[in-house]
Amino acid sequence: MIKQIILLFAPTILVFIGLSLLQNILITFFLFYGWLLFIPIITVFWKKTNMYQIRLLISRKSIIVGIVSGLICLVSIYGFVVIFQSIVLDIPQLQQLLKKWDFGGTKVILLVLVLALINPILEELYWREFTYGRISQKSGDVLAVMITAIFYSMYHLIVVMEIFSFPFNVIAVIPVFLAGIMWGIFRIRLGSITAPIISHCLADIGIMLVYWNIIL
Repeated sequence: MIKQIILLFAPTILVFIGLSLLQNILITFFLFYGWLLFIPIITVFWKKTNMYQIRLLISRKSIIVGIVSGLICLVSIYGFVVIFQSIVLDIPQLQQLLKKWDFGGTKVILLVLVLALINPILEELYWREFTYGRISQKSGDVLAVMITAIFYSMYHLIVVMEIFSFPFNVIAVIPVFLAGIMWGIFRIRLGSITAPIISHCLADIGIMLVYWNIIL
């Protein structure tokens, strides 16, 4: 039970340390993605399991579901910000915040690539495969989807609290929670994390388009 609590809370704690305390996005990346990558691997070796069963069933249906849902997320994210940017974003303040986080300079391209390509893979492997699998064995699929979506949303709340003012920071995390539910349902119905990864990737690309075309 304690191990499971640590697995659920650790990503949020690491993001809080990196962004809120140290205020450095590069350190945050190392802490956060290091945890998402190595903890499942270490856990598997600790249990002396021959291999970690990753359900990456690539089918036509999973690809189509991933692309269609991802494009809907992309268009929704970018379209919402374009329409309501004057209300929800203080761009000069946000630019200063990113500068304070050291999100700038020559490493921006690398960081953007990590967010758009590596982030969806590691987050889906951790939440919709590793953590979901551990919880569903004891609590069932529905509760596993809900719990993973809640804790997936928690560290996003830390980010949006810095970016948006109240009440938009609270509102902004609701779509993150709903996306976590959606990707969890895909995981159950399709028996694979292929669709969640594709959909998540396109959603993150929508966020990166906001950064490049609006914030910059």
